[in-house]
Amino acid sequence: MLAHPTYERLIALGLPGMAKAFEEQRAAPDLAALSFEERIGIMADREAAERDSKRLTARLKFAALRQDACVEDIDLRTPRGLDRALLARLVAGDWIGRHQNCLITGPCGVGKSWIACALGHKAAATAAPSSTSASRASSRPWRSPAATAATPACSRRWGASTS
Repeated sequence: MLAHPTYERLIALGLPGMAKAFEEQRAAPDLAALSFEERIGIMADREAAERDSKRLTARLKFAALRQDACVEDIDLRTPRGLDRALLARLVAGDWIGRHQNCLITGPCGVGKSWIACALGHKAAATAAPSSTSASRASSRPWRSPAATAATPACSRRWGASTS
């Protein structure tokens, strides 16, 4: 079997993670002892990890968070008046799935922006890809109710036909 055409084919198919794992397996002689299924499994896991990492990077770039914060680093011992139970519910992220907003208030210098960035990072890391794929699979393009309600009136006003 020629390895270079296989590597190039994996790249052409948009599977760079599998291509990297393929090259690593060729370079490591101890992996030859693994079965075919185990080696394919390693390659598939590598591809999935590469894609997840790419999605996270894109989400974080789109979010444009000002600080590199994570919820695990929130210091609850500092007297800021943080409610542990409320913070645990915010970190769980159920409010995001319900399309609710989060407003963080408090005096200057207590870390409101840092906590917001930590929650944003957590939300980006745990975002469910099924919600975006389900919206892409919709047969009709999405239109807001306000735009849908305003369209006929605007069309009549400007003399366009509504049919």
